[in-house]
Amino acid sequence: MALFSFKNSFFLFVFFILFINFGYAKIIKHPSYAKGQCGACHTTKSAKSPDLKMEMPELCYSCHTNYEENDFIHGPVGAGACTLCHNPHESKNQNLLTTSTVNELCTSCHSNKDDMLKSGENIHPPVQDSCINCHDAHGQKHKFQLKADRKKDLCLTCHTDKKERITNSINKHGAIEMGEKCLGCHDPHSSPNIKLLKAEDSKTICLTCHSTSLPRDEDGKMLMNMGEHIANNPNVHGPIMWGDCAACHDPHGSDNLRMLKSPFPEKSSAKFTSDGYICFQCHEPKKMTEKFTKDLTEFRNADKNIHYLHVNAKRISCKTCHDYHASDLPHHLRDKATFGSAKFPLRFIKTLNGGSCNPICHTIRYYDRVEPVNVRTNKKL
Repeated sequence: MALFSFKNSFFLFVFFILFINFGYAKIIKHPSYAKGQCGACHTTKSAKSPDLKMEMPELCYSCHTNYEENDFIHGPVGAGACTLCHNPHESKNQNLLTTSTVNELCTSCHSNKDDMLKSGENIHPPVQDSCINCHDAHGQKHKFQLKADRKKDLCLTCHTDKKERITNSINKHGAIEMGEKCLGCHDPHSSPNIKLLKAEDSKTICLTCHSTSLPRDEDGKMLMNMGEHIANNPNVHGPIMWGDCAACHDPHGSDNLRMLKSPFPEKSSAKFTSDGYICFQCHEPKKMTEKFTKDLTEFRNADKNIHYLHVNAKRISCKTCHDYHASDLPHHLRDKATFGSAKFPLRFIKTLNGGSCNPICHTIRYYDRVEPVNVRTNKKL
């Protein structure tokens, strides 16, 4: 019986706490009103007259912060409509707000954002939490009453990992310092796309800029018109086919060549290591390390792996022969290769079971996977 009474007492106590906190919301009162000092705002001490001692917002500014010196002032503040958002006497809501949440209050005017919050996809967490995470409800020195410059500085107050990368990366993305900066690619409120991107994939975003010839900051050379290059070359690399430039490149910055996410040789000649090429995060490194094979690569003379010969014996890097974006030739082969300071055609010709090439580094050579060719005489063995 005693145990039953204890349980009843416990449940009554829990009910009381819930009632106090939820069933009976605490009333917040304006200090002057709570102290009965009606004359602080009204022309009569008893407040029998609704007339105020002065116009708003000057009346509010007599106690509260004056926002008039800010470059961008929220419309209701500038119009002196403080009571549109705040109850001057008492409220159940924090800061005497006229609604239960900040977002509910903001969207009572900003109805387009109300639709976004109710039905938008991939809503930015600070937006979903509270508009005043980014905006000052009264006034600021920045456009839209934002707490820092909207194009980049505000973003980096939370995205500290991106700040570190943008600041300290050896190879920086020019777009982050151009035009709309972060907002050139991302929507700060919501987006139907991943990462709050303004387009359905990273390729579409990238090509909004990389469809012109852009100068490179570090050496002044012009970057390729990638949009034109991809359009004119039907054999595109898998990540580009999937619309995912960010599979290989870090759009914020990197210590690697061309802002790649992993290392890649800067020169056309390099000692081969699989961890020195981003390519081998997807491609099988055995294509390069096995001297003999019958299934790892089609670039072989019978079972002699010609990839192994080029990469290991000759130290030729992947980019010398392959275009990692798009090509008009099979296997993403380049029409013209660059080795050192020399630029030359590969003169690749595909055959049923192999092919041939005739660059400047050697005379014409043939290979055949079924009927091997003598590389010295170019006759089948």
